[in-house]
Amino acid sequence: MAGDLPIMKTIQKLPRLPIFRDEATHKYFCEKSNKWLKYSTTMVCNELDEKQKESIDRTRHIWQPRGETVHSCLEQKMLGADDIDMGEYEHIVKPLFDHYLFKHFIPMGVEYMMSNPGKDVGGQLDLIGYDTETNQIRLVDLKTKGSITGKKNGFSKRERDGSVLISDVNQYWKEPYSTDKQLGCYIEMLKLNCDIEPDVCNTIWAYPEVCIVGPNQPVQRCKDAWQEAWEKFEAKQVVF
Repeated sequence: MAGDLPIMKTIQKLPRLPIFRDEATHKYFCEKSNKWLKYSTTMVCNELDEKQKESIDRTRHIWQPRGETVHSCLEQKMLGADDIDMGEYEHIVKPLFDHYLFKHFIPMGVEYMMSNPGKDVGGQLDLIGYDTETNQIRLVDLKTKGSITGKKNGFSKRERDGSVLISDVNQYWKEPYSTDKQLGCYIEMLKLNCDIEPDVCNTIWAYPEVCIVGPNQPVQRCKDAWQEAWEKFEAKQVVF
């Protein structure tokens, strides 16, 4: 019966916004207001002590090219490219491409830059799109890792071939850290810039030979986490 059919949402590509990022400084420039924004999503969300910062800098030569390459490959894939150079990261990119999520996913925006002039913050989400299986707009953040740490050491063939269900994840794997506040920032920016809000958020964890889509992250929880992070960050800023 017609009444039993799911109601399809109107899906459209997000328009390019008047903002760009200086890759050398990782600072965002808002063309509309003709000014450089003071902060980025990363600046607000990352609460690192000096020891953690030193560790990140010490291993930058490992994680930075890996992250940049995998993100670039996913961007090309979502934009419809066929011949994608995965370089030395094919063992990470291929499981990502083969994941079940992308068999029913229509991209709306990829590596999409936005701004929040009121907070003087710029940011770039990894991926947002329409999930035709669940009839939801899904906001996705992509993380790459060099190895798996979790509740089990091994993965079955079903888990390796990218067919792991989101509902099964917590049975064998623990998420390395929360991305709620980062996603919450993007949710706020999407509403401000595009007047849309995702139905649900997820984080994709791309490992060597294994890709895991983490459990659903409720939109309100992400928004609350971002607001808390912003208030803590704002309180630390010195006002002259």
